[in-house]
Amino acid sequence: MNAALPVSVRPRPEESVESWLEHLADANGLTTAQLLAAIRSTGATTRYLTLAPSPETIARLAALARVDEQVVSAATLASFDGTALDLTGLDPADRHSYRQVATRGWTPAHGTQICPTCLADTGAWKTTWRLLLATACTDHGLVLAAECPSCGRRFRDQRHSHLRRVGAATVCGNPLGQGPLKQCLHDLTALPREPASPAVLAAQARINPALAGKKVPALGQPAKPAAYVTDMRHLTTLLLHLAGQPGADGLAPWVADLAAIAADRTSTRGPRWGMRPPDNPGLRGQALATADAILAAADLDTAATLLTPWTELTPTTNDGPLGWLADRTVMTPTLTRLVMAARAPHRRLSHHLDKPGGARMPINLLVIPQVIPHEQYLEHLAGASSSSEATVRLFASLSLARLHPDIKSWAAAAEALGMAGPMGVRCARACSATMLVTADEWKARIWRAAEESPRRDYRATEAKIRHRLGMSRWFDEWARRFRPGTRHGSYDLGLTWQWVHVAHAHLDLSPAWRGRKPTAKDRARYRTFERSLNDQQQLEFARRLPVVRAEIRNR
Repeated sequence: MNAALPVSVRPRPEESVESWLEHLADANGLTTAQLLAAIRSTGATTRYLTLAPSPETIARLAALARVDEQVVSAATLASFDGTALDLTGLDPADRHSYRQVATRGWTPAHGTQICPTCLADTGAWKTTWRLLLATACTDHGLVLAAECPSCGRRFRDQRHSHLRRVGAATVCGNPLGQGPLKQCLHDLTALPREPASPAVLAAQARINPALAGKKVPALGQPAKPAAYVTDMRHLTTLLLHLAGQPGADGLAPWVADLAAIAADRTSTRGPRWGMRPPDNPGLRGQALATADAILAAADLDTAATLLTPWTELTPTTNDGPLGWLADRTVMTPTLTRLVMAARAPHRRLSHHLDKPGGARMPINLLVIPQVIPHEQYLEHLAGASSSSEATVRLFASLSLARLHPDIKSWAAAAEALGMAGPMGVRCARACSATMLVTADEWKARIWRAAEESPRRDYRATEAKIRHRLGMSRWFDEWARRFRPGTRHGSYDLGLTWQWVHVAHAHLDLSPAWRGRKPTAKDRARYRTFERSLNDQQQLEFARRLPVVRAEIRNR
């Protein structure tokens, strides 16, 4: 049969080549075996028909159906070469060449997935259903089905033919028994529907444009489709390996379901998720959604914060944590940046502080000063870090704020204490890198320091001092009684003293600077004034600012 077929059938949008050929055979009154024979009659091969058929085969199919060759090519998995797949080295004339593709991992195996509602609506099978990055139908909000409930096998699991004997019928069609004459006739349009979670649908909605060759935002920047898909796959692989470590159960609901699947994959080094992820679309989709939530973060810092709880599960080995991680996945440039950021000391400490179960008293952000008092530093914090005293005292307050369940970042901790977010991030990075004690020891020390610090509403105290800006009568009276001869221009220094020693707030944020950053000369002038005060003068300074000392209700 060299001539074109009488009836021309054009592939539907997104329809797979095998589905289209089954419709083409039905429309022309042919069995699928007869159609395959017609394709081969001119010497064209059907090897890799669904994956990447040869140019001669593409031309033969286009001629038979009287459609454009580009339309035929778009119906094959080759349309995803460079995004979901890397088909480099595949040669339709060499049946062994597929091994090069398979060793790259996450390649389509025998069979496919389906959306029963899509199949009921159009009768067409989609090419994307064969991809392991496809786990849900965003049109109908469903998890893709992977197995026929009647025969218990994957859909289209016929190994001796690309086309089903049942043609375009919306039944399973898997061969039963040894011979080709009996097929599973389970109605696929009547399969139970499983709704996909919002997270899985959101991830699939980002994956689909990348598969179509469109850029996708990742870490706040537009990512090329191939890069995004590659990062998604290798990050998911890493999460799957980390999910097998002790303590992973609390990180994601799907972790518990993974254990049984991992147990079935017996090998010396455990499951090779980089080669073949979980077959179950529901479980695979949840793992992909977890990875996508990290990549969809607004910036690297936020993404690393989300990844840190996972990387903290890395086991101790001779190769070190980074060696273990690199041995389980491909460390792309993006993934390398993510892992290095997630393993940064300040982020690892923040993860430790965020973990529940260690609090011995409720955290009230109002009773945490911007800077832990000097006395509590000497008693509990000295020697915990090689950073300066001022940095350690600020970091201790930020660490206490991180213990509040609503505070999820160092920036948020700083803002909760009335400081700019970047100030908290800079301090955390500097101090956590110089810690001389363990995270548990640091946590215990800041608790003791907090318990012994004056218990007052520090935000209200700060507000009172700000309100005094421009009011100098209180300072003039203090100077007249306790320090005659003090210049009126020293009023700003007195206000700053109350800010630092009564409110225990950060020197650089004193309202006396009127919103500008103090210069080195400003700081030196203040320190000179501070050292010049005797004990009585300091006591009377503090008395000039009544503070809220009553017990504050925990919030």
